Amino acid sequence: MPSKNTLSRRTFIAVAGVAGTGLLGAGCSGGSGPGPTAVELLDRHHGLLHRAIAILEEIRGGMDARMDLPPEIIQGTVAVIRLYGIDYHQKMEEKYILPAFEAAKKMGALLGVLREQHAAGAQLTAILQKLASEFSAKDLEKRRTMGSAIHQFSRLCRAHSDHESTVLYPALYQVMKPKAIGDLNGAFRKSELEVLGHNGFEEGIKTLVNYENALGTGDLASFTPRIDELS
Repeated sequence: MPSKNTLSRRTFIAVAGVAGTGLLGAGCSGGSGPGPTAVELLDRHHGLLHRAIAILEEIRGGMDARMDLPPEIIQGTVAVIRLYGIDYHQKMEEKYILPAFEAAKKMGALLGVLREQHAAGAQLTAILQKLASEFSAKDLEKRRTMGSAIHQFSRLCRAHSDHESTVLYPALYQVMKPKAIGDLNGAFRKSELEVLGHNGFEEGIKTLVNYENALGTGDLASFTPRIDELS
């Protein structure tokens, strides 16, 4: 699990790196070759966020049955969401993806909703961080509030990311020329390396896997439904 200092440092780097200028300039021209595309990078972070949400939902579902829920898992999972989802993923979309559609005057209504939801997601994440820092499984009111916040965040994030992956990202190739797409891919690869490090994505997944194992959901088979129990 990343330390608090490590996450704080990465959060700072994320904000500073994404706020920088010139990522699409000549310095990135060498990054437009083979490698993951911008869309592929965004989509795999959607997957990481969905796994983080699954952990929070597992915690939410067990709040009334288990009184020994480790608060560090809640805190760590929300920290992963903050770093990868809010401080990096959303900022990259707002710097590069959404402006490309705005410049082309495409999908204006959707862009407005996405920006509004980005702000709401950041607010919910901040609320979850505060709740996680004060969480007590024995406090009924705190469990209720935490459960409600998890539900709202899960509902927002899943619908939001699904619309991006199925509507927004595929249309990116219609509003940007091949050269611009190549530069965009290079910019994303460079930024991910600078912000998250050489194995940043893998480290995030490793952290979540540790939490999944601690909750007993590390085996994908644990999510296979038992159809016979429905009758």
